[in-house]
Parts: sequence; structure tokens; C-alpha cells
Amino acid sequence: EKIFLKVEKGTGNYIYSGDLNSNGIADENEFEPVLFDGDFIQITLPTEELFPVIDLKTSTRWKFELGKLLNGKRTSKSIFNAISSETYWRIEENSKETDLKQIYLLNFNYFQNPKSTIRGFNLIQQDFFVFENDPDLSFRLRYLQRKSINQFSGGVERAYNRERSLRIRFRLIKEFSNQTDLINEQDNVYAPITSNRKRIINSDRVISDFSYRPERNIEVGLKIQVGRSVDNYPDQPTIIDVNSQSLRFNFSFAGNGRLKFEVERNELIGNTNQNFIPFELTRGNSIGKNYFIRFNFDYRLTANLQSTVNYDSRIIGGGKAIHTARAEMRAYF
Repeated sequence: EKIFLKVEKGTGNYIYSGDLNSNGIADENEFEPVLFDGDFIQITLPTEELFPVIDLKTSTRWKFELGKLLNGKRTSKSIFNAISSETYWRIEENSKETDLKQIYLLNFNYFQNPKSTIRGFNLIQQDFFVFENDPDLSFRLRYLQRKSINQFSGGVERAYNRERSLRIRFRLIKEFSNQTDLINEQDNVYAPITSNRKRIINSDRVISDFSYRPERNIEVGLKIQVGRSVDNYPDQPTIIDVNSQSLRFNFSFAGNGRLKFEVERNELIGNTNQNFIPFELTRGNSIGKNYFIRFNFDYRLTANLQSTVNYDSRIIGGGKAIHTARAEMRAYF
């Protein structure tokens, strides 16, 4: 059962939208996830009725470097030395299944069964690399898939997530480098009809991050992102176009501390105001133009004295500016 607990404003990640169905009860679908100013947190409580369960967690990771595998053949090694891959597979299953060997021996016909599974997921990540450790030019091709099921008091919730992406890193000169990601994502959740978590989201994004290091302890960066996300669950699909730009400056104090300053502009354009917009569709941002300023400063004055200054400012969707500042001094004895 999902329970929402009230906390100090700004420390939670949910807000209460009000009694939308006028039943006098704070239902689960009346709480919305937020990035800022949340005053509720979500916890999961088991029911009072107890069941014997089996709880399985297992994973494996495989790394292949063709150049090393073909070490005895010089010609083959010169061709395949640039190619490598990494495979990661993780399974978790918490189930009421009484035939334990079916779970222990990984008989997947018994996994993620709505009649017996309480919670479980199956995740696989496959990466292929070309010139993986070459700072001048490298490529990474990724396929990530996660299937999960959770059984709550309100019903069974299934989810399917998939990422297909290409990452390109290159360095034009010693001081200037770039990382560009082309990402296609799918985020589907099938939940009971009373839930507001149902969604069928497909998104495509291009993210390009430029980095300039005139000195070892100085970095100036520019990050640009464009993309489109479509939620096909409503009768009229919800389409969100996003463009984002951020500029950052980082300075390190030779092991004693660092200074980081970042300015970000994020614009979301939607095609409708009638549909319910899931948190995952906008990644917590508001429709319209969003502006952020972030400043972080950490410095160690002495071996036992540490100072920290943080400042955040934001304007969300054309609203008023909100400023948050905090300074802290710590002494160690």
C-alpha cells in the first residue's frame, strides 16, 4: 500500500492536488510528483496479512575486449582491437510461489506472475564500444530494457522501459571536447483504471555537451538539448517539444575546494491543455519557459574547517522568481 506522509515544504517530492473526487479521502491519484516545493513523501507499507515469500536477487556482468581475446593473431587484433562490449543482466523477484525451485532455477514462466508476484523486475543492458578509452574519438551504442511488476492494494501495475541510444565523444584539440547523445526512449505503465500513472510515452532527444578547458582546473561548458515526447495513452496524444540550453563554469582550488556556476533555460511547448500530463512526460518541468541559476562553492579553510555556500534561483513557467540560499561552516575535532 502506498502511503503519503506530510513533511516540511521543499523536502518532499509530492504535492496534494485536493479532493478531486469529493469523497473526503486523500486518494493515491490526488498526489502529484514535483521537482520543487513538495511537501509529501511516499512510503510503501505491507498489509497486516502476512504471506511466506521467496525473495530472489541475482545479476551478472560480462566484459568483452576482442583485441585481448584474439591476442595470438596480430592481424585480427589490429582489426578488432577497437571493439569491446559490456553486458549487464539483473533480476529481482519477490513472490508467493510455493514451488521454490522454479524461482531458484530461473524458470521465467513463473516470474512476474500477477497471481503470485508481489514485486519484481528484469533488466538487461547491452553496450557496444568503439575506441572505448580513446579521448580523441569514441562511440557507445546502448540498448537498455526493464520490465517490472508491482502488486499494490489498488491492483497490479506493470511497467516497460526501453532505451536505445548512441553516444559520440570527440576532441578537436586538447582543450576542447564534445559529447553528443542521440536517445530514443519508451516508458509504458499499465495500471488500474483509478490510477493516474498510466502512460505510453515515446521520446526522442538529442543532447550535445561542449566542454572547454583552457587550464586543468578551469572548465567552461555549453549543453544544448532538443527533443519531443509523445504520450499515446489519451485519445488525443499529448505532444511535448522541449529545447534547453545551459552554460556552466567550474573552477577547482588545487584540492582545497571548487566553485560551480550554472545558468539554464528550459522551454516546453505542449499541443493541448486538456489532457493530464504525467510527471515523466515533462521530467518535472512546467509547460512554458523555465529558468534556473545554480551556484555552489565548497572550500576547505584548514584541515578541520570546511565551508559551503549554495544558491539556487528559478522561474517556473512564467511564475515568480524563487530564491534559495544556504551557507554552512563545519569544524571537525
